[in-house]
Amino acid sequence: MRTWLVCGMTAVTVLASGCGSDDESGDSGPQFISAVIAPVPDLTIAGTVQVTAKGYDSAYVRFWKDGEEADQTPAFAFGGDTTVRVPVLGLDTAAAYTFETVLIEAGGAAISADSGSFTSGSLPDWIPAIGSLGTSGEPGYLALSLPDGAVIVDNSGKVVWYHYSPNGALNSFQAHPNGSYTILATGDPETQFHVLNALGEETGTLKCAGRPTRFHEVLVSEASEAWILCDENRTMDLSALGGNAAAVVTGTVLQHLSAEGALLWEWNAFDHFEITDLPEVDRTGPNVNFTHGNGLGFDDDGNLILGFRSLSEVTKVDRTTGEVIWRLGGLRNEFTFLNDPKGTFEHQHGVRVAGPGQIQVLDNGLTAPSRLARYLVNPTTHSVLMEWQFVDAPGTWTLVGGSTQYHVDGHATVSFGRAGRVVEVDQAGNRAWELTGLDGLYVFRAQRLSSLYTAGRGEPTR
Repeated sequence: MRTWLVCGMTAVTVLASGCGSDDESGDSGPQFISAVIAPVPDLTIAGTVQVTAKGYDSAYVRFWKDGEEADQTPAFAFGGDTTVRVPVLGLDTAAAYTFETVLIEAGGAAISADSGSFTSGSLPDWIPAIGSLGTSGEPGYLALSLPDGAVIVDNSGKVVWYHYSPNGALNSFQAHPNGSYTILATGDPETQFHVLNALGEETGTLKCAGRPTRFHEVLVSEASEAWILCDENRTMDLSALGGNAAAVVTGTVLQHLSAEGALLWEWNAFDHFEITDLPEVDRTGPNVNFTHGNGLGFDDDGNLILGFRSLSEVTKVDRTTGEVIWRLGGLRNEFTFLNDPKGTFEHQHGVRVAGPGQIQVLDNGLTAPSRLARYLVNPTTHSVLMEWQFVDAPGTWTLVGGSTQYHVDGHATVSFGRAGRVVEVDQAGNRAWELTGLDGLYVFRAQRLSSLYTAGRGEPTR
């Protein structure tokens, strides 16, 4: 590891007693002390600058390659301390940069403190060669959950961030409005999510309160409260229903947790669904996957929209009382499907609210092809109108996994799970843009991000 110590002079004051020492001149004005530039061991396309100064509000870093325009990080506040660590993200691979430390006074004036050099590294071999086709209508980046870890790319497919976390089955990686990431832990005695900062460094863990944590969905608010899917296992006698006399039945529980992990609210599928809501063929073995909760979001009125793969059902739930408002799809469907050539969706993933009265799902389907479908739900007439569907190709099919995301311009991003296809669809359901180089790779989730740095990214919670 190479580290540079850069000491210099601001436009305000000169360090009379040398780099890193206390000022003995009696000058109480702002002072720049040092800027230490360092690589990030597990993220070769990033660096950090640890800035030490007195009397300044915040610091940021301008960075550039010779002959190219400069980019810059957001400003990071000292917060009453004399040291702040500024991450520099999204660098090109194996490239020489100049890092310039800029200090901001309380009145807003920006002072260039000093500069130093930094050389980024190469990408690890586990990251595939990713490209893109078409023109995306969405700014920012796309976060991908790959089998060996998380990768974030720009619209050209250039890798701008990654986190190595090998998992032979899947990785569940998400960005959140409070600026954190979560990724499913591997090798732990219990399932839990690792909480990561902008540099991919672990800052904590997140798990259900008193219950097994599901690997699918977790939403963290700007205030760091969490909505998280959990499991409950019950031994049930299903022999009268053609099943096992001591079947272990797994149902989904939703929890709302405080920033400290305390349980604020809980909803349990066992309290609202019957085992006969599950198709008979799926409840005959010793272990019964009753609901398989895999989708979580909020409707425009603040109530919950939940997805249950085993039931082929999307359910709306009152977030205060826990009462079921309506049930869409599956054996207990309450709606008439209109304009849907299949008649309904099957074993869906990635349910998302797509505007007033609208939802979208990845309809995995029991046979090829899987499809992205957007519906207009009318609870008054108990009808649901398919507005459009998108089929990537006749052979694009993923029995499990995958995701969707709705964008404010009406576009949507869909990952076709095990098929390795990630596509952006416009507001009319037409292909707009796609990633290449992922075919056959399990992309469990694809999620648009507005920034590599800031809070407010990720999908909103209420």
